[in-house]
Amino acid sequence: MCPFDPQDIERLAQILGATLTRDGNTWSFEQRSSSGTLEQLVTIYPSLATPDGERTLVTVQSRTGFHQLFGCEAALVIEPDEILFIAREGKTASCLLIGAQRVCSLYANVPMSLLQQKLDELDPAALLAVMQLSLAEQYLIAETNGH
Repeated sequence: MCPFDPQDIERLAQILGATLTRDGNTWSFEQRSSSGTLEQLVTIYPSLATPDGERTLVTVQSRTGFHQLFGCEAALVIEPDEILFIAREGKTASCLLIGAQRVCSLYANVPMSLLQQKLDELDPAALLAVMQLSLAEQYLIAETNGH
């Protein structure tokens, strides 16, 4: 089940300063340079068929790589111009951070129990992922508790 309606998609494209295109059931955000060169392409597949059922897939293609977030269930706007796409699977969460300045970071399979620890008690290797996911902590906790 896709967590986004057409108005959400239009708002996300606007936040990213991207041109929105639609191809069938797929939305793409083209982020271009001032000269028109495609710098980053964000594509949302709202109902990708998998053996485990339909899932929303968010992909990003850029000069630095190709990133995919399966099972996206929400997006959180980080002011002024970034979007945090969120997915959960059991006791882990993943997020894909995308920005108007062509920012793209993927944090995958982060144990949600780490969100309950004090930052100064975390291993430095986990700190950045936990800080990113902590932006969505209220959502993750509410959804985990069924609210």
